[in-house]
Amino acid sequence: GLLGSEYYAVNPVFPLAQTVGGINIDGMPMGGRAKDVVAIGGAKSELDAYLAMGIKAEKLALSLEPTPEKGFYYRSDHFNLAKVGVPMLYLKGGDDFEQGGRAAGEAYAKKWTEQIYHQPSDEFDPAWNWGGAMQILQLYYRIGRSMAMASGWPNWVEGDEFRGIRDKQCEAAQVGC
Repeated sequence: GLLGSEYYAVNPVFPLAQTVGGINIDGMPMGGRAKDVVAIGGAKSELDAYLAMGIKAEKLALSLEPTPEKGFYYRSDHFNLAKVGVPMLYLKGGDDFEQGGRAAGEAYAKKWTEQIYHQPSDEFDPAWNWGGAMQILQLYYRIGRSMAMASGWPNWVEGDEFRGIRDKQCEAAQVGC
């Protein structure tokens, strides 16, 4: 129900105007390593520059969200922070697997969606291939570290629905953006 992120967005530990941005780590790809990563709701904020640097360093390709009409960007925990102005990235593991290519990635995604996701079988499986989880965690680390070490203050892209909220935060901020 996104209740935890909603609570945090209203009661942040650090002021939102002092929060550079965030990465939603929502589920790990357990089907194996991929050649790509998918940005859900991509091209919404200047965090994409950090994503591009991380992807290059990890030798990955960026794939477009295959089903943007499903509105996944607006249905996960990061959305509550986006609504209050904090630029957010939401990634998922890619569908072009190192072992088996796109066919293997699409088969895994189909099985996950139809037989596992939010069903009684959605629990730990000792047969998981942790390679994909480790791969995307390394990417998240690179992005987060780059954000922490940079002096810039990313915003939403011009025209994004969350840009005005962030701009008002930054105008009123004594420190931060």
